Amino acid sequence: MKLSQNSSGRDVSGRTDLPLHLIEMATRSVGRSEALMELALAWTVTTRPYISGTRGLARWAGLTTRMVRETVAQDREVSQFGLIWTRTRGAASPTAEEREQMEIRFRSNTRTQGRSTSPNYLQAPGAALGDLALKEGLEKLMEGNAPLSARISERAQEALVNGMKTLSRLTELDRTTEMGQVLTALDPGLDIWAEVDDDNAVKTAVVPLGRRAWHLAVLCGLEDVVLSVADIEVLTGLSKRGAQALLKRMTEANPALVGKVRQGRSIAYEIRWASNCRVTGDWYEDSSLRDEIRKARAAKDRAVQEASARRGTPAGWIAYKLSSASPKRDEYLAANPLPEDADGAWRALVEAGDELAMYAHLKAQEAEAGPVPSTPAVLVEKAPERQPAQGSLESAVPSPELLAEMRRRIVAESYR
Repeated sequence: MKLSQNSSGRDVSGRTDLPLHLIEMATRSVGRSEALMELALAWTVTTRPYISGTRGLARWAGLTTRMVRETVAQDREVSQFGLIWTRTRGAASPTAEEREQMEIRFRSNTRTQGRSTSPNYLQAPGAALGDLALKEGLEKLMEGNAPLSARISERAQEALVNGMKTLSRLTELDRTTEMGQVLTALDPGLDIWAEVDDDNAVKTAVVPLGRRAWHLAVLCGLEDVVLSVADIEVLTGLSKRGAQALLKRMTEANPALVGKVRQGRSIAYEIRWASNCRVTGDWYEDSSLRDEIRKARAAKDRAVQEASARRGTPAGWIAYKLSSASPKRDEYLAANPLPEDADGAWRALVEAGDELAMYAHLKAQEAEAGPVPSTPAVLVEKAPERQPAQGSLESAVPSPELLAEMRRRIVAESYR
């Protein structure tokens, strides 16, 4: 099977060729450490095309929302290093109907027309790439990068080719098969590939190796390899000091992962990816496929979304503006002071600044008042009927003496 020239990366039967995209992403990232975030996002949306939204992309790619926004291009544009095409960056809105989520796709170069890859579903191709097709594909994908190709040593090139052979067999995310387990282990959002920062303040079962280690694992196809520091430099694009720091971090995280190998007068390093990170490996631990950090971020995102939904209601917005969670609480209270006859319970809640307590109080008042009528006609009250004056009819009739006096006055007035 040769590399597809279709703009969407599909063969004539309409199937998405996942391995070809994985190989292309890996080879285009060789020697480009600056494109690592784009690679993580492209890998994520290619293996899981249903992922969308800034928060969702950040969680599954093992990045922060700020990193995602800075990496993704504007609508209908290509990212800085050409790996991602942006369908839409999304629009923030309190109304669900007006809110759009971020959607991105991997931008494949193996096309004759079109600007993006937009898979709707994943279906494995009939067979893995043959050696000849793989060699032709690698040569095509490395075109225009002759200086880098010349710098890759024979040992590093062998590791890269073997890695691409493995990627050519990764057809689906299925943990019941060996290759499906490999693709699962290369998920950039797993704890083992996480970076240590404030957002990852979660105790995990494994010591994270970091994103640069994930990049090297992708290029090696999670196969055991022997590489020198110079080989790691040219494959990952790191400096000599960066490559040494990567090896040190990997050794400290898992002493069984990296071992020194003397080759003549030089020192190389045996990196046992398959033995440690594959389910069938000799030193594999089930904890390496866990994603506690991703789950913690998902819980944090849910809390943020719940707060946003609550503050989108009248009661929630008032409670937020009057709560200590609002940075402009004092300004708002100065411009909108509580009335002197305000309810004592409400005044106490505002002084405490508890947003949830104020929200619950307002919602209770809403429930007590009942639902808002669907039409204004319900709000119109009937005018009260005039009641007759109280008392007996006798008391309303004037006395004879009063009538005589009134008659006398009228007659006297007429003679003036």
